[in-house]
Amino acid sequence: DAKVAVAEAELGVAKAELGVAKAEFAKAHQRGDQVTIADAKVAVAEAELGVAKAELAKAHQRGDQVTIADAKAAVAKQEVAVAKQEVAVANAKAAVADPGQ
Repeated sequence: DAKVAVAEAELGVAKAELGVAKAEFAKAHQRGDQVTIADAKVAVAEAELGVAKAELAKAHQRGDQVTIADAKAAVAKQEVAVAKQEVAVANAKAAVADPGQ
């Protein structure tokens, strides 16, 4: 089915974007810059969210109710992970702005 093929292609794109985000994270780690590391972690979490959403779209195209429910749960969990990483970025930026804390 063409719609499933499109969903699978979009999943491939999302996974590639996740690979890029992970590479950027590794680069930030080499530099040891805490704010950049925190930003890169957000990018990874957001890319993982993109993969989860693509998995959900694929499940929708297939009409598999059990997989749809699982994929919705994965998307929700990943949205929480993104939010937590964004808090970590705010904390890292605050630490840089006020090193005495």
